[in-house]
Amino acid sequence: MNLLLADVRALAGLPRTAAGRRVLAASGGGLLLLGLLSWWFANALLDQPGLVVALHDASDGRSQAALCAHALTACPMVAAWLGLALAQRTLFEAPELALWRLAPLPPWRPALQALLRAGFAATLWALAIAGPGLVAVLRRGPAPAWAYALTPLAVVAATLPTLAASLAAQLLIVRFLAGRWLRLLLVVFAAAGSIGFSTWLMLALFGKPHDHARDVVAFAAGERATPWSVGPAAALLAAAARGELDLRALRDLALWLLATFAGFRLVSRAHPAACERHLAAELPAWRRGGGRWPAGLAANVLRKEFAQVAQQPGALVGFLVFAVLVFAMCQRRVLVAGVLAAPSLPADVAAFAALLAWWFLAVLLVLYAHMGRIAQWDGPQWALWQCAPAAPGAILRGKMLAVLALLGWPLLLVAFAGVAVLDARADVVLAYAATALGGSGMALGVLTIVGTIPVLVRHDGDGGSLQGGKGLVAALLLVVGMQVAALPALYAWHRLGEHAADHGLALDDAWRAAPAVIGAALAYGAAWCGLGWLVGSWNFARLLRPR
Repeated sequence: MNLLLADVRALAGLPRTAAGRRVLAASGGGLLLLGLLSWWFANALLDQPGLVVALHDASDGRSQAALCAHALTACPMVAAWLGLALAQRTLFEAPELALWRLAPLPPWRPALQALLRAGFAATLWALAIAGPGLVAVLRRGPAPAWAYALTPLAVVAATLPTLAASLAAQLLIVRFLAGRWLRLLLVVFAAAGSIGFSTWLMLALFGKPHDHARDVVAFAAGERATPWSVGPAAALLAAAARGELDLRALRDLALWLLATFAGFRLVSRAHPAACERHLAAELPAWRRGGGRWPAGLAANVLRKEFAQVAQQPGALVGFLVFAVLVFAMCQRRVLVAGVLAAPSLPADVAAFAALLAWWFLAVLLVLYAHMGRIAQWDGPQWALWQCAPAAPGAILRGKMLAVLALLGWPLLLVAFAGVAVLDARADVVLAYAATALGGSGMALGVLTIVGTIPVLVRHDGDGGSLQGGKGLVAALLLVVGMQVAALPALYAWHRLGEHAADHGLALDDAWRAAPAVIGAALAYGAAWCGLGWLVGSWNFARLLRPR
């Protein structure tokens, strides 16, 4: 209990310090924004005409249970993502781990504390994503007041078993198979989990409600398997929505949680040996003899960024995992099925629009990761930037050039996917690439502005980031900023669709307008690049000032 009380006291003490208040404000604000988006999505889904009737027919009258189960499916997704992303840090790299191992504690206690920490974070995320949907179902029950108190219990029961299974599996794997290549493989799984979860969350919150309504009906009809940790929690909430307390579901839920803790405690006895094996395993170092570095400051910063990427095997593997996900997204024609099937659009115009839509989604998935290269993840070099007799704008220019080069990867992936999936012609792909290059400039400008906001990315005196939970706020600002910046293109596409529906669109007219479209995209991207550099240079100078 002492370790648990120490964590509780640390959380309770956050409001007493300025850094703690910033962490609380950023974490609470980010989760609140995510909860508001989930609430909007849940109500838009339930307002779909005929949804309840279709669910009633598909689920043999258990429409409320189907809706609760569909909302709770977000809990295993969050648990799997955080289990892959936090396993290394929570189990083997926690700051207090050395003290815990020296203290007279049972061998299983540090691992259990890591599970409780990860479970707390996963529960907050799951409540922000799944909680609004569950509350919306209970409100339309109508459910009694005590039913709402069961929502956190249901979310914990749907989240914790998957999280514990993920942590236990990685603990056992490290205990018996630790090595350099296993650590690299775990990095691959973590990257795949992060990208997959980001893709799922974006499609879930920003997709069309009637498309999700069809998915919910298919889920209720049994065409998609229900996660194994969701059933008891969904049954409990469905009964509570009718004003009943399902004691059998409550018993099953309690047994699930008890079995989860008992099983993890048994596995966690291998934690000390797994820590030893983890510390003994080192990542492979890939080095080569380097030539003379360039003399210009921006060129040096650019080469430094490329060297950091090349020396991190996990980052290189993450690029490959991202390529697989992009091709899978394009193969399923995500977001573009209606565009490709539009009879009023020529095939080349539809393919051009589909490629741009895929590029936009792919860039949204990697934008936050590249934003960290501007300032957020540059802690080891931060003291050097503060002491260097160089203009902040020159340092920032080198970083922006590196990010612009890395943004070429999603551009190339979508181009290859257009040829492989849509069988697009070469001139259509070239027109897309030129337009997307201007879009990359727009994305770079938005990324630089958000990535240099001091309140989000400020470093402490030792170069460590003080952002805490501000990553979610930054990610949401990036998404909103990209959508706002892309409004002119969306408006132009809307007007083009109206013109094509009313008067038709000839392919020759589209090709005659292509140079103007490409020129406007390049000019627009250059304008955003310039704005991002101006605002970012001012913010970067503020970040580098002594505090």
